[in-house]
Amino acid sequence: MINRVYRPRKWFPPQGFLGWLSFLALLALVLAAAGDAGLWYLRANGRFASKASFVSHFWAYFTLGGCLVGLLARGVSNVLRSVPTVWLLASLAMQHAGMLFPRGSLPPLSGPAIRVMTLNLGRGEGLRPAAYAYLRERRDLDVLFLQEVHGDAQAGDRPRILQALGSRYPHAVWREGPRSTGQLFGMAILSRFPLREAEVVPLPPGPVPGGVCAEADALVAKAQVGERAIRLANAHLCPPRVPWKDIWSRDVGISFGSVLDWLATLRLYEYSRRSQLIYLRLIAEGGVEPFILGGTLNTTSKSLDVLRLAQRLSNAFDVSGSGFGFTYYAGPFGGRIDHIYYSEGLLARNADVPPVTVADHQPVEAVLELLPPIERPRPRF
Repeated sequence: MINRVYRPRKWFPPQGFLGWLSFLALLALVLAAAGDAGLWYLRANGRFASKASFVSHFWAYFTLGGCLVGLLARGVSNVLRSVPTVWLLASLAMQHAGMLFPRGSLPPLSGPAIRVMTLNLGRGEGLRPAAYAYLRERRDLDVLFLQEVHGDAQAGDRPRILQALGSRYPHAVWREGPRSTGQLFGMAILSRFPLREAEVVPLPPGPVPGGVCAEADALVAKAQVGERAIRLANAHLCPPRVPWKDIWSRDVGISFGSVLDWLATLRLYEYSRRSQLIYLRLIAEGGVEPFILGGTLNTTSKSLDVLRLAQRLSNAFDVSGSGFGFTYYAGPFGGRIDHIYYSEGLLARNADVPPVTVADHQPVEAVLELLPPIERPRPRF
């Protein structure tokens, strides 16, 4: 009888093409798990790093890519391959499991319901007629936030929108786009409720000296809902820096110089957007009335730069939506960068991203319940 001793196949040092492919795939898998753990550490401790913040915009793709690359690590140590893979799968589940299951039922309404929508009309003019027609069909909206409203009161989007909607929204405030951008980045708040105390609040550009980031503003107003007042804010923030766009978000293609410029300025854009998000939090804390923020924040609800804002405001889609709810696509990759946030005194009963093609962004809508005011006892001295 011959006794055979099992000897595991030696995988290090790698030999041959397949050996090197497995080794490099294992290395990429371990690095992806380490990077994912680093993002969770920064998120759990409320810390910020510009390059980590940029990666966090693509967190789900980064994590899923690590899992897929790990499939190529054949013939290596099972422990070294399975531990980071389990970590990455658990990370994906923690990020997105809540979006894949139906929400529980809510109690009956105890206050008025406000249907809010935000829509970025985009740069292109080709889909403008479809956007006007869609807004004309939506007869159930109470508050409408619009971004990238082109032109002014005489020409452009404003007269066409007013003509399409008629008297459906008797109250509106507008912010014309800066002339430095060709009046491309205007904003509007349209409401069935009376609006007052409207103003344009400049947002801090941070370390970015010019371009779109330096032109970011917030359009704020108060709406009178019956006997209650709520505060509204519409914002379009600094976008992430990508190598194929210039500082005005115009496509310029990829070149060696544009990549170098991207690497040199990436951190500036992340700090700029974070400073604008923190300023929006200060606006939210600057009053006692319930607060609704809508707009293109150019970040995802899982990104590191939005943590300070999310400590005070709730994301309507994260609370009551389902699915991924992507609002913008760059090629095959999508992300939800348009949001509706709300403060205490409101409750998200439903949120959705309608599957319509009316702009290069998808609209986001939410039904927010205005809760009865809480009687707080006066302090006794």
